Amino acid sequence: MKLYENTKGGSITIFDIDDTLVVTNSKIRVTNPKTGFSTELTPQEFNTFERRPHDEMDFSDFRNVEILKAGLVIEWVFNILKRTINKGKLVGIITARDSGDLIREFLSHHGININPNYIFAVNDDSLGFSGDIASRKKQAFEKFIEMGFTDFKFFDDDEKNIKLAKSITKDYPQVKMIATLIKKKWIPKFNDYSKR
Repeated sequence: MKLYENTKGGSITIFDIDDTLVVTNSKIRVTNPKTGFSTELTPQEFNTFERRPHDEMDFSDFRNVEILKAGLVIEWVFNILKRTINKGKLVGIITARDSGDLIREFLSHHGININPNYIFAVNDDSLGFSGDIASRKKQAFEKFIEMGFTDFKFFDDDEKNIKLAKSITKDYPQVKMIATLIKKKWIPKFNDYSKR
């Protein structure tokens, strides 16, 4: 694959990672030294978690490529990704994780090779993104628009991210966006899979 394709007016299909392409046993550990509160959250639970003052978050599981590789691939979404690539169309990733290299290693483990310029791990400090996850994902979309993309298909499991993706067309009227929410009922539970 060429590193820089001609994308003027081009289309690209973008996927989130966690609970969109794969379910893992990665947890976000939340502790609050002031109150003694402590819990572990799945990525789905984290989507709706109300953070309180002094909550401390530990995302270390999301930096472990072995946990990611051991995850349960959500086959029907992964098949959309593979079919898109097989048709010669471009694919990108926008994830809340903080390492594009880790995402490339995970995809390579599953026989997928996409242009590294089309992978945005929005919590990677080197990208310079700011704000909450939805804001950072919007900034990643803006990078794709700067590259010349105007026609997007987007798959994500967080309703906030889907709403934000759809709202991009207000700021960028030339952009076409089809955003698909991966509903909770469509996502297999990792624990059920690991007991087989």
